[in-house]
Amino acid sequence: MSLETKERIVKLLEEGNPSRMVAKDVGCSQSAVSKIWTKYKQHGMVVKAKRTGRPRKTSKRQDKQLKAICLENRKSTTKQMKHKWEEVGVNVCDRTVRNRLKEMGFQYRKAKRKPALTPKHKRTRLQWAKERQSWTVDDWMKVVFSDDRLHGVTVY
Repeated sequence: MSLETKERIVKLLEEGNPSRMVAKDVGCSQSAVSKIWTKYKQHGMVVKAKRTGRPRKTSKRQDKQLKAICLENRKSTTKQMKHKWEEVGVNVCDRTVRNRLKEMGFQYRKAKRKPALTPKHKRTRLQWAKERQSWTVDDWMKVVFSDDRLHGVTVY
């Protein structure tokens, strides 16, 4: 719950509003309102709870910089993004880059490796091209390509 919401709850309770109405107005449970009111009475202010665990290494501003780096080239690797982020002054590991991108809603995928052309593939491609080297525009107009791999089917 945000600090502003907590302060609003305290203000409404100080005005004499019942906790049930305050909970409904703010959109939280009555027990949450009660806990905030109790803490306010103990400390005299709405205190922000201390966080447990390791503190974040990056700020919101730095995270926005990473988002801009990512959107600049969506196909760049996390290592490349990490190096660009380091140029801005943020020193983190690849895992942190992936975690931040995941938090922002980006999906991490490994690019599929295309198989390299074998010598046989190269020979057959060259042979195919040499057989059609002397073709005219009219000859090519009679060809229907069935897919992106340029395996032509001659139609007469």
